[in-house]
Amino acid sequence: MLRFFTLSLVFVLFGCNEVMVTIPEFTPPDTEKTVLIEELTGVNCPNCPQGAAKLQELIERFPRNVIGVSIHGQFLADPLSNSKYDFRSDMANSLENYLMPIFGKPAAAFNRVQQPNQNEFAISAFDLWGQFVDAELAKPQTMALDIINTYNPNTRELNIDVDIEALQDITGDIRISVMILESHIIDAQKDVSVIIDDYEHNHMLRDMLTPFDGRSLTSNLIQNEIFNIDFDYTIPDEEDELWIPENMEVIVFIHEVTPETKEIFQAAHADVIN
Repeated sequence: MLRFFTLSLVFVLFGCNEVMVTIPEFTPPDTEKTVLIEELTGVNCPNCPQGAAKLQELIERFPRNVIGVSIHGQFLADPLSNSKYDFRSDMANSLENYLMPIFGKPAAAFNRVQQPNQNEFAISAFDLWGQFVDAELAKPQTMALDIINTYNPNTRELNIDVDIEALQDITGDIRISVMILESHIIDAQKDVSVIIDDYEHNHMLRDMLTPFDGRSLTSNLIQNEIFNIDFDYTIPDEEDELWIPENMEVIVFIHEVTPETKEIFQAAHADVIN
């Protein structure tokens, strides 16, 4: 009886106490380093809406540091019976193959770095994507990159002015890649066992101004030296909901290509119409 009373007393005294847990407010990293997330997706992919939501969550969580692009290659990307558009392209397919291996879609590469203890290059477990962003942002920034877009609505001509500054000496096969993206495209998308007719596709790769694996830039970047390069592009005429300049953005990134690495040093993005 004494034992029962003692346990009951302990429960009365301590069992109902509430402990307040304080969750610290999120503080963005104090760095200008960026992470380019290249998401491999497709309209015929039942889990890809979850990947798209995760990508958007990371972009909003790190608005200065995370840049995303959605790539519709061949795997699980063939149009649905009620699709208005075919988002596949040879360029997207080349990129998809370049970012292999993957176990399935959605999958994402982070600055084109082979992540530790992962057999995939582009990671299909989207619940892990946040930790790979954190790991890349913890690395030192080695380059600064800036884009200025000038768009002529009468001719639909776009000039992309890129300034590159190495924050340390960098040597190797250094390349530049330029992507044209479009958002707010409404079309069908498979979502688990249903099809969403009016799904909003964002950050979609529409074109590249360079080869899929980049254009040779230099073999030697000297610390604090400014390197400038321009690109010109004519946006195709509007077709229904596609090629709308107000919904488009440019991504530029500098990367290295060797048999051992494809790593991206830095990326930047800017709307076509500022």
